[in-house]
Amino acid sequence: MSVSSIRSARKFRQTVLLIDDQSTVLDIHAAILKSLKMDLKIVKMTDPVEALEWMQNKQVDLIITDFRMHQMDGMQFIQAIKNACNELCSSTMVVTAIKDQTTHQELIAAGASACLSKPAQTLELASIAKALLEKSRDHYSRPLLESK
Repeated sequence: MSVSSIRSARKFRQTVLLIDDQSTVLDIHAAILKSLKMDLKIVKMTDPVEALEWMQNKQVDLIITDFRMHQMDGMQFIQAIKNACNELCSSTMVVTAIKDQTTHQELIAAGASACLSKPAQTLELASIAKALLEKSRDHYSRPLLESK
């Protein structure tokens, strides 16, 4: 069964993976996502290595991750996602206490779709998350072209 056919199923819910070593941040980000009223499946994890293992056979439409984590930093995590995922992963947003714009630009260059400073502004995080989720949904809902 293809990813497109699974995603077009009537009961399909987009999945958002939240990764941060602070449970309060996970709860805040989950609440912001729930406010979007998009019927999302929200998965919260504190360990980036476990998150990578979990993602191996999962469809993840959006990943929102911290930069400073115990086992690896956000740049290493972005690289690991890039190496491990194919069409099962879409967008990655990094939310970090690091205010250095060079680091933000390096994360974007490495493959992050967005990089926000902590504490993330509610409306900004919600707006970017919604846009990335809609982009993911639209990407997989396009009809496949028939061969001639």
